[in-house]
Amino acid sequence: MDAAVEALERDLGKLRTGRASPGMLESLVVDAYGEPTPLRNLGSVTARNAQTLAVMLYDPTLKGAVQNAITESPLGFNPQEDGDGTLLVPVPEMTHETKVQVAKLCHRAGETAKISVRNARRKGMDVIKKATMTEDEGNRAEKDVQKMSEAFVKKIEELVSAKEKSI
Repeated sequence: MDAAVEALERDLGKLRTGRASPGMLESLVVDAYGEPTPLRNLGSVTARNAQTLAVMLYDPTLKGAVQNAITESPLGFNPQEDGDGTLLVPVPEMTHETKVQVAKLCHRAGETAKISVRNARRKGMDVIKKATMTEDEGNRAEKDVQKMSEAFVKKIEELVSAKEKSI
């Protein structure tokens, strides 16, 4: 259940909000040296300000490949060269349409995390049923697993709600 919440936090960090966030680009895959490589392995991404990301590459010869990957991504960004081996990526203001789409992605990620928590609860219940324990102990364990899963679902809902508000 912890893993589901951690995965949700990672996924929500990648979603675009009104502010520039390095997580938006770090998981982007670039065709470097003939292999698909995550951008985080090719350089560092930082937020210069609320509307600009800076990509500092370890190997400046990959600037063109990184620029193409950012341009072709569904994020809709248009990177510009800074001259010193750095790419500047302006993050435009989100339109109403974009906000609605990103909010839907946020909600979908939350639902996926809830499904993972429910699957973990089901596995826990199966283990309890197969275990050799008294009926009272089994009922108590099942209640504990149920309470734990409800707490995780509530935490997921809070994370999704907070992200939707920031969008």
